[in-house]
Amino acid sequence: MTSQAHYTAISLDFFPMKTTTIPERIDLVKKQLQITEDAEFGKKCGMSKSVVNQLKSGKMKSIAPRYAYKLEDNCGICARWLQLGEGEMMFDPDIKQAEKIMAEMTPARRKDAVKIITPLAEPNGDNGDSPKSAAQ
Repeated sequence: MTSQAHYTAISLDFFPMKTTTIPERIDLVKKQLQITEDAEFGKKCGMSKSVVNQLKSGKMKSIAPRYAYKLEDNCGICARWLQLGEGEMMFDPDIKQAEKIMAEMTPARRKDAVKIITPLAEPNGDNGDSPKSAAQ
């Protein structure tokens, strides 16, 4: 039988992603945005310092979507990551801009745009425009 000491000596580095808590995510956001005060963090997402303190202490167990999305709009922090700890912390500004452009298009134009963009996501990303494909 394996002893408890054996289990505590096992390294957990092999897990692909550590789930962070809301207080840890708030601290990571503050570091990313170079914010030192909870009140300043709260201002960026529309919450009072009291709400920030409740989240950091664990009294509140979740971040309301209105706060997460305000922070996303103001700072590029992904609301899904802030609320759930899933995905990337930061949005790529180019992707955010593309989403805004696509949202303003008619459905037909959006469909055309996807047809153009999809080949660019292929591994070579050249849509057949490379010198190699032109020679074929």
